[in-house]
Amino acid sequence: MDASTARSSALASPTRCIASTTHSTASKVTAQFLKTAAQELNNPISTIKTALTLLSSPTLKPQQRERYLQMIGQACDRQSHLINNVFELLELQLGPQTTVLEKVQLWDLVPGVVSTYQPLATERNILLAYTVSNQLPPVLALEAHLKQVLISLLSNSIQFTDNNGRIWVKAHHRVDGKVALVIQDDGQGIVPSALPQVFNSFYRSTSEGSGLGLTLVQQLLLHCGASISVSSSPGKGTSFTILLGTYQN
Repeated sequence: MDASTARSSALASPTRCIASTTHSTASKVTAQFLKTAAQELNNPISTIKTALTLLSSPTLKPQQRERYLQMIGQACDRQSHLINNVFELLELQLGPQTTVLEKVQLWDLVPGVVSTYQPLATERNILLAYTVSNQLPPVLALEAHLKQVLISLLSNSIQFTDNNGRIWVKAHHRVDGKVALVIQDDGQGIVPSALPQVFNSFYRSTSEGSGLGLTLVQQLLLHCGASISVSSSPGKGTSFTILLGTYQN
């Protein structure tokens, strides 16, 4: 998408609430985390068992059968997503803490990730654009981690942006030397009371998802020596800002 199509000023709001995360406030894998994870993993099993019981009814109608089969499919998908996210978090927290960061060019990384979501955005008539200059200095990160973070945040933005909405991915060099990577939308937004909890493990604003997506994003960025903050206004949109260190020769 041509950079000229992105008009980031249209999403600015002086009344946006802000939450941020640093290494000291990051969610840790604790005994409580594992206990909650076990409870969350059992919930889809309960749904599946209930649906299977209902499917055995001799008076079952075709529409009911279809609904119960859909319940089973959704529960299986949710449990698979939960398992994958829990194991990824465990690997990040319990694995080696020493990582060798690498040189990453955002103007190489961002277009490829954005292009994978263009078909979905086009289907919903969502404007998905990016502005990343090839003059931007390279950042210090883990490219695989940063790509996974961008994928997760774009997927999240598309999920909570209505048809005919707009999503921008922007990057700029700050006066403090850091590079800011911003994923901004004009979607549903987040209520102020929920904003401080968005990075907490198993927190969900809806019944969908694992509640670990943003926690995983947070942990991936911490392994890159980066930080993330979120600002939002209900009904006006949400903006995630990632701060990355620059690569020094």
